[in-house]
Amino acid sequence: MPLIPKAYGPSASRVGLIPNLLGLGLFWGLSPVMTKALAQVGVTPLQTITYSSLAVGVVLFAIWRAFGPVRLWDARLWLFGLGCAIMLNLPFGLSLMVVGHVPVSTFSIVTSTTPLFGYLLALIVGMEKPNRLRILAIIAGFLGAALLIIDAEMIDHGIVIDPWLAAAFGLPFFYALYHLFAAKFWPKDRETSAVGIAESLAAGLAFLPLLLVSQGRDSADLTINGFYLLAAVSVLWVVERIAFFNLVRHFGPVSTVQAVNLATVSTVIMGAMIYGEEIDARIIVSAALVIIALWLNAKAERQRQLA
Repeated sequence: MPLIPKAYGPSASRVGLIPNLLGLGLFWGLSPVMTKALAQVGVTPLQTITYSSLAVGVVLFAIWRAFGPVRLWDARLWLFGLGCAIMLNLPFGLSLMVVGHVPVSTFSIVTSTTPLFGYLLALIVGMEKPNRLRILAIIAGFLGAALLIIDAEMIDHGIVIDPWLAAAFGLPFFYALYHLFAAKFWPKDRETSAVGIAESLAAGLAFLPLLLVSQGRDSADLTINGFYLLAAVSVLWVVERIAFFNLVRHFGPVSTVQAVNLATVSTVIMGAMIYGEEIDARIIVSAALVIIALWLNAKAERQRQLA
């Protein structure tokens, strides 16, 4: 069992698995809806990554600084933060492009395969052991997510995978790598607060030169709607960072990526609320399967704690 670093502020206590999964899943569910809106109002992927990362880093520092000192002067911390920033934002940047070309429900089901990649990769590198409940949780969650895009008419006419959809299937693999990297190479005895701040600021500073070179004087060109949407995404990202790091450190990468299953359901529900899409029996059954998956995963985690 890896050492759990000291933490201050919102992550100082070991918040329960279910509340963290709910918070992270709802954020990830809302994210495709909002990032699609960002693309529609002309905010580029590099603008989204750079400005939201810098904003999140500054806000996280202000929040945790209010609870006590935050140790940031450590080369290993910033190297880890830079690694996380690259491994997270490369697939995130791809997702910002993909989500503008595929339906939100299709995008969600593709990313919901992340737990499958994550569990297999964790088994390969020896970070996880075979566990019947975790396997059942992943299967139930994936089936619940899969129900959302099963359509009789699509089956009758065949499913054609376009280049954008093919590119989308690279997302779960790279996200799973990111989750495993964060869990395996966490700097020894470093607080969750410091890691969250370093990752966010490292992402903003790493992608800022790319933004300036590629967009030049248009780097800061944002519409009013784009500015407000970007600010809203940044606020959500603060909540996501707190929940994500708490989950990775205290419950492991496999438990963390289970939030993807909940995100798939919440994406479709919010899509229905925003775009007026109909909620049918598939969504109800899907939600039930995801709840079962969360329960199985939580039960497996409890058993591991008692072992």
